[in-house]
Amino acid sequence: MSFGTRLRQARNEKHLTQNQVAVKLGIDFTTISKYENDRSQPDNEILKELAGIYEVSLDWLLKGDRKEEPASGNKILVGGTVEELTDEEAKHLLDSLEMFRLLKAKREKEQRRDDLYRNK
Repeated sequence: MSFGTRLRQARNEKHLTQNQVAVKLGIDFTTISKYENDRSQPDNEILKELAGIYEVSLDWLLKGDRKEEPASGNKILVGGTVEELTDEEAKHLLDSLEMFRLLKAKREKEQRRDDLYRNK
């Protein structure tokens, strides 16, 4: 199975039109057609975005090795694109999120305290 055929198959499994995919990527739908007909190849950034939209691995898109995502399960949705994360990246994001929440809670508590003093 060719790269273009895998692209078409992945798009059809998501019940998306070429135009819908093109809009998500900010490109012309004829470019998607060229990819699917093996007349053109996407650059690395578009390739990663396609894998995210279709929820397939880059290995499967490029080589047909496997269709499922890596087993790590560390994924995040960013701007409509699913990004795979290493365990280290996922831990860093969780630590950052926890720190953000703690700081936000502290600021809100301080704001409530300041509001109380102003109203006295």
